Amino acid sequence: MSLPTPDALRAAALRLPRLSSAPASTGPIAIAVSGGADSVYLLCALWADESIRPRLQVLHFDHRVRGEASAEDARFVKALCVALGVSCVLGTREGQGAASEADLRAARDGFFAAQRAAVGFELLCTAHHLDDIVENVLLRLARGAGLAGLAAPRILQEFRDGHRRWRPLIAARITKAELISALHDARIPWREDATNVLPVAARNRIRAWLAAGGQEGLGAGYQEGFARSARIIGEAQLALAQWARELGCVMVDGHRVVAPLRGRPPALIQECLREFLYAQGIVDPSGPSLELLTAAIGDGSDAQSAIRGLIVRVKGGRLSVVREPRVFGPTERRLLVGVPDEECGLLAELVDVDETLWASLSQGDISPAREVYVVAPPTVLAWRGRVEGDRYQPLGATGSGKLSDLLINRKIPAEQREALPVILSAGSILWVPGVPPAASARLDGPTMGALRLTWLGPCLT
Repeated sequence: MSLPTPDALRAAALRLPRLSSAPASTGPIAIAVSGGADSVYLLCALWADESIRPRLQVLHFDHRVRGEASAEDARFVKALCVALGVSCVLGTREGQGAASEADLRAARDGFFAAQRAAVGFELLCTAHHLDDIVENVLLRLARGAGLAGLAAPRILQEFRDGHRRWRPLIAARITKAELISALHDARIPWREDATNVLPVAARNRIRAWLAAGGQEGLGAGYQEGFARSARIIGEAQLALAQWARELGCVMVDGHRVVAPLRGRPPALIQECLREFLYAQGIVDPSGPSLELLTAAIGDGSDAQSAIRGLIVRVKGGRLSVVREPRVFGPTERRLLVGVPDEECGLLAELVDVDETLWASLSQGDISPAREVYVVAPPTVLAWRGRVEGDRYQPLGATGSGKLSDLLINRKIPAEQREALPVILSAGSILWVPGVPPAASARLDGPTMGALRLTWLGPCLT
């Protein structure tokens, strides 16, 4: 579907329902526009507001994951902005091809940060809507998230670098179906990302599950119910965070003071812990991994715990992350299926690889840096640190090679190489995060009960 004439597009945008007024801010208002239905609706609805129209600045980031389709997205967004008379800046990822969701998000956020420095915007708008809240709550509940995780995405969120993210579609209580219907009625086109329907990402699978029976199972308007609960949870989280600050739990020289939490309720301690870990890049830690630290803070003792492959320590009433490189050693530990291993930062799961997912895997759409799909018995899984002489034949190689050479060739820094777990199947190397899995464990097609291994530890740089 081609873009209408500029006059027709502007007339169509003016027919969209008005959004709430922008939060108090000065300078440009940036909008993240991918070209998909959500962000196109957001751009057109904000453009229709004459009070903020002159301040709009569109930011589009090309992840270079989908080849020519990604380039076409950028051309579409540029043409849309020209038709609306809105300034547009296009950013491009340095690498190309498949990458982990975390790496793509980091690249995109880096582009946003660079534009904030160049343009000086304080407010960044994103196109999250009520369905995004439902998906987020379900995913975070399954992972045992804390209050902050369950409250996201919020209507207005402040970041430590000084910018704020505004999500006006959530404030307007708009669902995906409603915005799609409005775009159809107004004859405003958008770009479809074919990867959004692939069952590769957990969010895509949740989305498909809800589409198949969400309203029938949860009732009409369930999205608003989820949004209301998320808002209540968010208010509780902010109250606990404020309480902790009032008690004196502040950051000092990279540590968080937690001595004032001695004898306080576990819910307050957990919130303080999670807030600190989030600032260190540790998201959604499991409940068991926090129990030792929570108890130690509560009774004023010292302790340390492995969380997502990092060591978190409370000592002398202060909380910190140990930054020294870790060395796991040669001792083998069993890797359980379905339970995140906090010591090494791994998650093993049994999944079904259907035709669609198999096609995506065959095309190399999923990077082995953080996630692989293999065939291996779940009862003989183990992990350990690297040992001298480790070698195996990775998928796509004609023969075996030294693990150390494979990691060096992937340009993984030495300090990170030592902290990577070696996953074993019946004693043989199955995978190491950052490199392809063993050729002997490759999938030959759609597979029921395949093993998915996910690296939850720090990003490999």
